[in-house]
Amino acid sequence: MFLRKLLPVITIVCALGLAACSPKPITPQLRPVGSIAVASFSAPKYNWELLAGYLPEEGKGVKQEILTSLDATLNQTLRAHGVSITGTPASIKQCQEIVTFERSGKARESAWSYWLGVGRCLPADFILVPQVLHWRELEGGGKPASVVMDLYLIDVKGERMVSRYHYDETQKALTDNLLDLGKFVSRKGEWVSADVLAKEGIEAGLREIGL
Repeated sequence: MFLRKLLPVITIVCALGLAACSPKPITPQLRPVGSIAVASFSAPKYNWELLAGYLPEEGKGVKQEILTSLDATLNQTLRAHGVSITGTPASIKQCQEIVTFERSGKARESAWSYWLGVGRCLPADFILVPQVLHWRELEGGGKPASVVMDLYLIDVKGERMVSRYHYDETQKALTDNLLDLGKFVSRKGEWVSADVLAKEGIEAGLREIGL
């Protein structure tokens, strides 16, 4: 009902500026050629655990059930995109444990060295590393959902970062930012959960990095 009442306003705004009514176009990269392994979502608590950037706030984690849900969404989206995955979550977890054990007692390594080591342990040409940096559920009293996450695609043999997709989304009221009109319409004019934001981010991120 609210969206129906708002349609005349949306129509006028669209007539004045079509760019405001369209989501930002995604320019996807070519799909990498080779086998691809996918790590489970992790939630770094400290900046040294990141492959790039900074945490909005150090020391905060994300509940395991949220990470499990994100893993399911990621894998489902990859299948929908026709991406074949090599290795199982169990085998990747085992490689993570092996790398951690081999590094025990040594100076703390960078996140890059860690994930490159995990990739080398796997029978894969590429490894996709997803990390969630911030998660806030939709709450009453004017607190919208908010999600910050990164998707990294690493070329294991080439020892290079192929792509990084950074997603930072806090839902805003239409009156706060008319440039988000496209998102407002796609969400049917409703306040959405953090899970919905994450699904949008995963979909957009995979397309942008070629998956």
